[in-house]
Amino acid sequence: MKFSIIVPHYDGVISDKTLCEGLESLSQQTYKNFEVLIYHDGPVSRPFPNIEGYGLDYKFRETKKRYNDWGHSLRDLGIKEARGEYIVHFNPDNLLDPHALQEIAKLDDDIIICPVVLEGTYRRGSMLIRTHKEEDKVLLDGFPPVHQNIDAFQLVMKTQIWRKEGGWYNKTEQGDGIMYQEFCKKYEPRYCHATIGLHR
Repeated sequence: MKFSIIVPHYDGVISDKTLCEGLESLSQQTYKNFEVLIYHDGPVSRPFPNIEGYGLDYKFRETKKRYNDWGHSLRDLGIKEARGEYIVHFNPDNLLDPHALQEIAKLDDDIIICPVVLEGTYRRGSMLIRTHKEEDKVLLDGFPPVHQNIDAFQLVMKTQIWRKEGGWYNKTEQGDGIMYQEFCKKYEPRYCHATIGLHR
C-alpha cells in the first residue's frame, strides 16, 4: 500500500454533496494503490452517505466521543491505523486532481509538499481573507510551510516519520502549520511542481 488517505468528518459542517464530490475525486485517481480511512467525530446523528459505488478501498469508523478539535484527533487515529507508506490528510471539502497521487508517487522522499488552490479566498499582504466566492482563488505553494500558507493536505509524509514524531500531536487550530514547519526543519522537504488539488 503506497498511500493512506485520512478523512476527518463531522455532522453538519459540510454537505453530503460536498463530501461525495471529494470522495469521488479520490475514486478518479489514475494511481490506484491507496486506502481511504474515514473517521467521524463522535456518534453519527444521521445516516452517513452511501459511498459504496465509488469503488474505494475504504474503512469508516465513528468515535465514541466527540473531540471537536478541527479533526486533529481523528487524523491522529488515522496515523496509528494507516497501512500505507505515506499519509495524505484530506478534508471532506478538498478535491484531488486525477493525477495528484501519481505526481506525488514519482518523488519518493520523506516529506513532499505540493501546491494547492484555495477557493473562496484572496490574499491581503500576508493574510488570507475568506470570501466564499468561487471566483476568488489563491495558490498556496506551502513555502514557507506556516499557518496561512499551507493546508493540511499539502504535506505528504512517510507514515513511519509521523509515528516517530508522535502522530498528530498539536491539537490547536493552527496545528498543521506549526507541526509542518517543525517537520520541515528536521527533514528536508521535496517540493512537487504540480498543483494537486483544490481546497474549497
